[in-house]
Amino acid sequence: MEVSLDFQRDTMRRTLLASCGALLYSFVILICYSLGYIIIDSQQLIILMVTFWSGHIATIIFVRLRHRKRIHAPSMTLPHMVWAILFVSIILYHTVDIRPALMMAYLTILPFGAFRLQWRGFFGVTLFTLSCYALALFLLQQTRPGHWFPEIEAIIGLTFLVAMFGYCAVGHEFNVMRERLSDSDERLKLALAKIEELVITDELTGLYNRRHLLNMLEQQQAIANREGSPFVLAFIDLDKFKLINEQYGHGIGDEVLRSFSELLQDSVREVDLVSRYGGEEFVLLLNGVGIETASVVVERIRQAVELLSFSQPDLKMTISVGITEYHAPESITEILERADKLLYEAKREGRNRVVQETVNARLEALE
Repeated sequence: MEVSLDFQRDTMRRTLLASCGALLYSFVILICYSLGYIIIDSQQLIILMVTFWSGHIATIIFVRLRHRKRIHAPSMTLPHMVWAILFVSIILYHTVDIRPALMMAYLTILPFGAFRLQWRGFFGVTLFTLSCYALALFLLQQTRPGHWFPEIEAIIGLTFLVAMFGYCAVGHEFNVMRERLSDSDERLKLALAKIEELVITDELTGLYNRRHLLNMLEQQQAIANREGSPFVLAFIDLDKFKLINEQYGHGIGDEVLRSFSELLQDSVREVDLVSRYGGEEFVLLLNGVGIETASVVVERIRQAVELLSFSQPDLKMTISVGITEYHAPESITEILERADKLLYEAKREGRNRVVQETVNARLEALE
């Protein structure tokens, strides 16, 4: 699963912020140790610091490598927080006199969970933090009872408990806002997709409209000029469509347009393009084929149209078609005009026929 660049930047920015916080906290620990407020053997402290930073750096490397490969990495927020909370709890166990000050590290770790964790996860981390702190106090009372004063620790613990649950409530609000923003973003994407679809499609038939056809023709022209890939344009007109509207009404006329549109879509490949050019005029863009192959395809469509049935049993329909091949480096206007002229030639010759560009006409166009 690929990830967006914005998501990568956000993740790495939060990871960098967490690293800066961990670095500052490490400096504070070293200062407190040098002043005698952290009672631990120097070798044990070095092992503890190296272990913590090894896990922290390994997490950063893992996330970085996954993002470099554009793969959605599993969220490392929870393991990262648990690792940091364990480290802080061990430090607090060895701390004397200034334990409440170093406990502030808990409150700097928890906000990072608000960006990624669901409310239950955030609540679970809060309980885990409280449990770690209670365990540190219990072990401290067992090993160094002279450094543990129940009344003071009870006040500190109660204050800390209130603060932790306050963070838990804030985390819940963050989660609610994140879900609302996510829902709003999804609705906005769906609305934009719908607007884009309306912009490029014909409302009645569901085919691409004239604007989209012209844009696609420009792209196909660029490909043809660069790679020599052929394409054919077929201009189609429904014969005597105005008489159908006058005789049967516009409702039946719309039915005819929709039925013919479905036939066109079913008759071409996915790489081809079907467009309603306007009114009863349609355009086929057939990619990667020459005019002879295209003529066979269009002739089959013409024959299929004669067999279409409608809600009015006596209603029959035919089409006239003009087809031509693109000749580089002509303009889009030129090929459209040539196809349009061939269409009207088909209508002059009696309708219900396909008129293709002749060899002489192709040679003239190339000249």
